[in-house]
Amino acid sequence: MGQRVCIIGGSGFVGRAIAKQAVAAGHQVTVGCRHPERARDMLIDGVRMKKVDVVDGRGIDEAVSGCDTVIYLVGLLFERGRYSFQAAHVDGVEHVLAACRIAGVGQYLHMSALGAGAVPESIYATTKGEAEARVPGFGSNWTIFCPSIIYGAGDSFFNKFKAMSALPVMPVICGGTLFQPVWVEDVARAFVTAIGNRHTAGQRYELAGPVAYSFNQLLQMMLDELGLKRKLIPVPLTIAGLMAGFGSLLPTPLFTMDQLTLLEHDNIATGEPFPALFGVPARLEQILPTFIFGNQAETLQQQMDVSRQHYRKGSV
Repeated sequence: MGQRVCIIGGSGFVGRAIAKQAVAAGHQVTVGCRHPERARDMLIDGVRMKKVDVVDGRGIDEAVSGCDTVIYLVGLLFERGRYSFQAAHVDGVEHVLAACRIAGVGQYLHMSALGAGAVPESIYATTKGEAEARVPGFGSNWTIFCPSIIYGAGDSFFNKFKAMSALPVMPVICGGTLFQPVWVEDVARAFVTAIGNRHTAGQRYELAGPVAYSFNQLLQMMLDELGLKRKLIPVPLTIAGLMAGFGSLLPTPLFTMDQLTLLEHDNIATGEPFPALFGVPARLEQILPTFIFGNQAETLQQQMDVSRQHYRKGSV
């Protein structure tokens, strides 16, 4: 039987994938976000939109009212104005959990991050860890997901570096750092599988792809797929720090000091990369060619075909 699901912060890259899979699975989906007018295309998939601001709490009560499951996806890549890591990652969670308790919501699913709380020098990682600590206050029926870098059509990782590949050389910071990228459709499948699933209650799951790669390897893989020859130039941390300091002054920073801090630490699973309960994760080599060239129509069709195959394997 379908559940009534509210996805807070659901108009972004990951939220759209979860919403689409949830609707396909028979759930009624409401997306709460700051600018619903910018995500009207989601209405086509049968998603309801609600205006929500997690920082001041406005609109949350209405968005979660009558819902069986609430999913919290809000996460910042950098701070700007009143949208600080503390406000979005911690205060926002507290606002939503309070609203869920008042509304009698039965299940709470939380998006954290691989390495949350493990890098004390990073405000991002620290606040993600603090948010996780708040989740058990919901009750017993909660689940935390901690993904590694999430990739796919429209991601903020490969698409950013694809744009940089227009340069004759590519500067690389911390090229030896290890990552375990996970496909957005696999992450979405994990969330949708957990909806109304009592077996996931009280659990914290890491979500990572089947293979770990160095930053250099990921960039070279992208360049090879694009058929480009570019020299990867290592950037010393002192120079990277100056670049991050200057970049932080821009409206949309290329990277920040906090991101530089995170980049100095491996981001890989500590145990089972992708729980068998949620199916078999795709390999990066299979999926990268389907979106890196930007052929959206073909990409979306391929993603849905592969996603359906994975979902059947991972259904419970």
